[in-house]
Amino acid sequence: MARRIAYIGEPVLTLAEVGYQCRLEPIDLQVELIEQLIIPGVTAQAEERTGAAVREAEYEEEWAERIPSGHHLDVGQASEVLSVGRYTPDGDVEPLTVRTTLRRRTRESFLYFPDGRPPGDLVIRYKAGVDLKAHPGVRSWMLMNAATAHEFRETLVSGTILARLPDSYLDSLLSDITVPPRF
Repeated sequence: MARRIAYIGEPVLTLAEVGYQCRLEPIDLQVELIEQLIIPGVTAQAEERTGAAVREAEYEEEWAERIPSGHHLDVGQASEVLSVGRYTPDGDVEPLTVRTTLRRRTRESFLYFPDGRPPGDLVIRYKAGVDLKAHPGVRSWMLMNAATAHEFRETLVSGTILARLPDSYLDSLLSDITVPPRF
């Protein structure tokens, strides 16, 4: 399982985009609410639902020795391998100088070692993030969910009946980057 080390890119949505989607006048913008809660929240939702990196970030994952060259990386939308290391018997990570090739498919990225996979348990660091020009539906999904989060930012809405858009419609906006289930 990969873990995110840190976000390295700018947030996917801007305050202005969310304000426009919510039909807010500039004077009505609640900057802290939108920038610190809504944008990170819908980004996390999209990443959790798809298994793909939406906002550019650096990830690290461990490959047991049994994982071969050509295996998929855990997080979809990987774009660059930053480093490969190997665990030493005392638990430290020894940096390796090995040639890698990243084959990026629509939903998944596969890591190859053209000169042969190094032996041992590996630690792979990589950069991942979705290209929103290639997948504009992701931005649409995020903006719609940001507007919903803004409008209904409390956990309970009293006296109102909410009718959700069908999940099949909303989820289709993320389908291009959704990593297939692995069992």
